[in-house]
Amino acid sequence: MSTIAVVTSMLRHGGRSVRSGGLPFFFAMLMTALGAFSIGAYATLLVNFQRLASTVGESVALVAFLDVESAAAADELRARAALMPDVKEAVLVTPEEALARARRGLGDAGRALEGSAGLQMPWVIEVTPRFDLGGATDREALARRLQQTPGVDEVMHPAGEVKRIDALMRLLHGAGAFLGVLIALVVIVVVSNATKLTVLQRREEIAIMKLVGATDVFVRAPLVLAGLVQGTLGAGLGLLALLLAHASLAGIVKVALSGALGTFVLEPMPPWLWAALLSGGALLGVVGAALSVRRFLRV
Repeated sequence: MSTIAVVTSMLRHGGRSVRSGGLPFFFAMLMTALGAFSIGAYATLLVNFQRLASTVGESVALVAFLDVESAAAADELRARAALMPDVKEAVLVTPEEALARARRGLGDAGRALEGSAGLQMPWVIEVTPRFDLGGATDREALARRLQQTPGVDEVMHPAGEVKRIDALMRLLHGAGAFLGVLIALVVIVVVSNATKLTVLQRREEIAIMKLVGATDVFVRAPLVLAGLVQGTLGAGLGLLALLLAHASLAGIVKVALSGALGTFVLEPMPPWLWAALLSGGALLGVVGAALSVRRFLRV
């Protein structure tokens, strides 16, 4: 028998396994779709939270208090800070503006500063780094370089807040990995059981095929192909539902969050994640089916 004939026969038997799958096939495909939708929804939220955290991280500035008297010397230090490779922007704040900000920041307690005579704030440089919230160590290194600059008296930066948000991001990534592993195990078990039911229904047929000389590959391939179809269709349906949910919720989220966070856009997953989820569903279907049929090859 030629290779083309063997492949054609395998595809025909695989299609028969899909058609005769019935409720177990539908249930396995549904569970795969729910798994793909859950992982995709979590990944979408994680991608947008990461983008939001990066935006916030770039807006959190380091504050350098200067030990200079003239505006020219302060502006020279600002220019030197702006030339540092890790600095995105350096803004000079006058002593008068720094005092006004201190009053606004203190609220009602800031009224006590209004009658204080002779109070003088130093020149201040607000430095915006290029790295995001994940670069807490780089932020500390930048603060040290600024501190060592002649004319800089003290540098303050929110290292604690940056580290806490960075720890939150690591926790979210870990939770996503755990969720992915858990859903993958569930999908493998469901597909394996669905394939096992199909094998039990066709046990006599498989036994006859083995008796007339069918190889293990010839017996296994149609069932594994059915698992591949289960995983691919399930993941595809889940991703389609995710796409529809994103199209429905993106406008609502934009209206709800744009006021406090600027113009907020709920971005979808990057294309490589869509492809990874679709490929992962197909792979899980193959693994679940292969685990189920291996024990029946000795019939």
